[in-house]
Amino acid sequence: MESIPLTADELIDQLAEQYPEVIYDPGQDRDEFLLKSGERRLVLLLLTRRRLDLEESREGRS
Repeated sequence: MESIPLTADELIDQLAEQYPEVIYDPGQDRDEFLLKSGERRLVLLLLTRRRLDLEESREGRS
């Protein structure tokens, strides 16, 4: 049984592992590819937002 993430950072890291980058394969079901690429885009948005939040918090302490 997987452990439940305790923080947003842990959840984002877990999602990044579960939804890796996808590469289009013409032999693959197109709808499945679109679903996986959408999941990955969401993870990338979360990673970017986390990075921006960290940068903002560091600038606020300066």
